[in-house]
Amino acid sequence: MKLLIAAAALCCGMPAFAACPPPEAMQAAASAWMAGERLPDPNVASVEDGACAYDAYRAALEAELGAPVGWKVGFTSKPAQERFGVTAPAAGALFADMILADGAEVSLTGSRSPFYEADLIVTVGDAAINEATTREEVAAALSDVRPFIEIPDMALAEGMKPTGPIMVAYGVIPWRGVAGQGVSIADLSDPVADLGALTVDLKADGASVAQGTGEMLLGHPLDVVLWLTGQGTRLEPGQVISLGSLSALIEAKPGVALSADYMVGGRAMTVSARLVE
Repeated sequence: MKLLIAAAALCCGMPAFAACPPPEAMQAAASAWMAGERLPDPNVASVEDGACAYDAYRAALEAELGAPVGWKVGFTSKPAQERFGVTAPAAGALFADMILADGAEVSLTGSRSPFYEADLIVTVGDAAINEATTREEVAAALSDVRPFIEIPDMALAEGMKPTGPIMVAYGVIPWRGVAGQGVSIADLSDPVADLGALTVDLKADGASVAQGTGEMLLGHPLDVVLWLTGQGTRLEPGQVISLGSLSALIEAKPGVALSADYMVGGRAMTVSARLVE
């Protein structure tokens, strides 16, 4: 299905809207983003308006990129919530082309304002996760946990402040990420305790630039999954969930070799990538 292109929205930014922007405006924004353009101001005043706007934006992405392969959850740390003026997480769809294999060379061509950070992925193993109400039930419905360097692109129009409602309207703006070999949940002696005590050391050109722990993610990584299903998101076996920031955002520049070393339940995980032009 071809996307509707609203020329005025692309060249001049979106007009002011009282609440949820017209679907055509968000479709135009999606088309612009996929063409390498920056995202216009959706003029959303609240997180609720942003969520309404994202429905049309995501539908336009799915029409071109296919069904989501998972979900990115943002604002899972108190500093992130304070930075964007929100009090709860937000989520957006992940598509297949966004997730690259361990050791990938990640071309920054086509990005607008790229950053990198340490993140964490879990893979859904059982649809019973949708009925889970405890950390233990979530863990039992996951197949693995994987190291993940996320490379988001803050592709907003020049001078536009990234507020919470705007970030929600654009699904917390995922772009690329590199996933490494994970650890099976079945191989962890106490998955709940082990995930909560997880650590990561993020490195650039071999030098440590940030460290993080599992408790940075809503107090516990599995609580992020409980939040996501609590919003009515239906998870399917095989889908992945990016659980949020385990480090500060750092500006991405070509020529930098990235790696992240994790420890979970006494087991090491690592992932690497090289940023190129």
